Amino acid sequence: MTLKDAPLTDVEKIRRLPWLVAGDSLNTGFFLLTFSGTVFILFLNELGLDAAQIGVMLSLVPLVGIVAPFMAPWVGRYGYKRTFITFWGIRNFVFALMLLTPLVLDQFGEQKVFFWVAGIIVTFALCRAIAETGSYPWRKEAVPDAIRGKFIALNSMSTTVAGILATVGASYVIEAGNGLSRFMILMTVGISLGLISVWVYAQVPGGAKESFSTYTTSHVQGMKQSLSDGNFVRFLIALGLVTVGATAVIAFVPLFMTDRVGLSEGNVVLLSVGTYLGALISSYWWGWVADRYGSQPIMQFSTMVLVLLPLGWLSIPRHSPYSLPIAFFIAFVAGVGTLAWQISWVRYLYVNVMPPDNSSPYSAVYYAWFGFVSGLGPLLVGQLLSLSSRLEAEIWLLQIDPYTPVFGLSIVLLLFGLVTITYLRGDGATPFRRLAGMFWRGNPIRALESLIQYNFAASEDTRMVTTERMGDAGNPLSTFELIEALRDPSFNVRYEAIHAIGRMPPEPELVEALLAALDEGKSELSFVITRSLGRLGDAQAIEPLRRLLFSGYHLLEANAARALGMLGDTDSVPSILEKFQAEPNWALKIAYVSALGQLRVVQAVPDIFALLRQTHNETYRAEIGLALARIAGEETYYMQHWPSLKGSPATATAQAVLALRKTAVSARQERLTEQIGTCAADFARGELAAGAARLHLVIKALLPVLPAAAPAAILTECAADLVQFDPDRLETLLLTLHTLDLTLRQLQQTGVPQVEVSLHTPV
Repeated sequence: MTLKDAPLTDVEKIRRLPWLVAGDSLNTGFFLLTFSGTVFILFLNELGLDAAQIGVMLSLVPLVGIVAPFMAPWVGRYGYKRTFITFWGIRNFVFALMLLTPLVLDQFGEQKVFFWVAGIIVTFALCRAIAETGSYPWRKEAVPDAIRGKFIALNSMSTTVAGILATVGASYVIEAGNGLSRFMILMTVGISLGLISVWVYAQVPGGAKESFSTYTTSHVQGMKQSLSDGNFVRFLIALGLVTVGATAVIAFVPLFMTDRVGLSEGNVVLLSVGTYLGALISSYWWGWVADRYGSQPIMQFSTMVLVLLPLGWLSIPRHSPYSLPIAFFIAFVAGVGTLAWQISWVRYLYVNVMPPDNSSPYSAVYYAWFGFVSGLGPLLVGQLLSLSSRLEAEIWLLQIDPYTPVFGLSIVLLLFGLVTITYLRGDGATPFRRLAGMFWRGNPIRALESLIQYNFAASEDTRMVTTERMGDAGNPLSTFELIEALRDPSFNVRYEAIHAIGRMPPEPELVEALLAALDEGKSELSFVITRSLGRLGDAQAIEPLRRLLFSGYHLLEANAARALGMLGDTDSVPSILEKFQAEPNWALKIAYVSALGQLRVVQAVPDIFALLRQTHNETYRAEIGLALARIAGEETYYMQHWPSLKGSPATATAQAVLALRKTAVSARQERLTEQIGTCAADFARGELAAGAARLHLVIKALLPVLPAAAPAAILTECAADLVQFDPDRLETLLLTLHTLDLTLRQLQQTGVPQVEVSLHTPV
């Protein structure tokens, strides 16, 4: 194989893609000013054709596409690109005959001009169909799948700008002129643009001819295979329903705007600018989302938007100063929805449906079907408008006219299309509900800002800051960037990425990425990974963390125990309890205590209290106390009172005890209430030891009637410490109050009889 015959690399393809974009942009000007869009419909209306005849004209171009399966074998042998360039050029000269239409109209009248225009359109459509039969396999080869969504988006941006320029110019010409001459001017400009586009397309590589010998046989077999492909057939059904329900109806909206809403022809053409602006603003976004999350959810979303359009058109006030701005807004929404649909279904066709080794037969069947439904739609809508031409009524604020059945049919077909799309094969695409949920979690705006900054960040500091911001946003849109940051060359960026992931919603991809990083080997980052896995709360991490409990690295084992506690893994309790009892390092013991506290292991209470009594560091004692508070019940009380207790022990304790007294009153424990009130007075006077002694009496009175084992175990240990209370150990006092609060609330609910309280304080 020579170098010339070697397959094109993706780098070479990408380098020549600007030619494809330029060709499509020029071609946009061609079809908007000639055979498609508002200009052509107004041109047909100017010729005096009715709605049914206009429907026939609009159906001719796509219906001729049915010849695609029969032409495809010849196109493959002749060469995809060669076929496209040849017939793409011929079609321009065919359409140039349309410039003679005013002469035909003058000489033969309206009836003959219908056949004249129809003949030109059929011949033009035949050339176009042959050209596009070669275009689809050629384009599949020319554009790498990895960037197809982004290319479609960027291409759409360019063609949208071209469409805006062409539309604005057409609006000016139509508004300023009159009669058929204004359309002849626009068509002349369009044909010129079309001829230039042919030369530009010729610069795009690829599209060589297929092997000659067995191509026809394999092509027929390929078409049979495509029709037995269930997912491909479902895709064609969905495409047909949405095409007829949306595209065909939209084609007649210009007539609705002039006939019913009361807009001028120039303003109707100008509405297309709103459509193009919606497409332009959202185009790159849809391409990025489609490449990132798959085509199917975007197809579902866009169909939902398209369902809203008929309702919007029906609600436009007629012959009102507000008609134009409201119609312009709806056109903008239509641009967003139609472009999202176009990007998503085209990407799904090329990436998910059309096999690389059988693209020509699949594209031929697709093109024939798409041509059929695209032609059937305008034909059906035109006939429906003709049949309902005398329909006039008003129900409340809703005006019923010939377009109402058309819009109703549109809604029904689009809903059926939406249902069909849900049954398409996802091929790894993000489910629609999950994708939609991403915009309701955390801060999506901040996440998107961080994504942009991250992709343009060069310095280590900038990458660290943006990675941190992605974690702060807490939005799944930054999932892929955070996973990428885990492989950053900078240790600091990787460290920040692990922390950021720990602050994110528990997306499966994030958990898997952290587990993969953990499997790469033990390092200083392993400690951070275990903590983030615990914070994510995904059960998928439990088994790897259990293995880490016996890794031989004491610090890593302690971190794994903390993470398992955060994950609520009660099956690991025996192992964690064993590690806690055997661990010689008292600082690491606290990590196991924290895990046992989160798992509410009651049998560990005596050993945890023993550690608490031996610990002198105030912060560590507070953490042990928090673990015991969790075993007793919810930690809210403990954490709410800890700051005030540290600031002013006597006053804060007195206030907390008075709150307990109110709870005791509600529980109808009069004797207990009296003792608690005396205790509060002791604390208020600063007599901490006396107050602690009275709390001891309260505990002794309550222990026989406690309904739960955990509070009983903790209060038993607290009672022993309160006999010889150390004012420096405020965590014991707070833990007592915390557990008493839980206990009294339980008694309030269970209605325990009056308890007896000893009047003698312990010695």
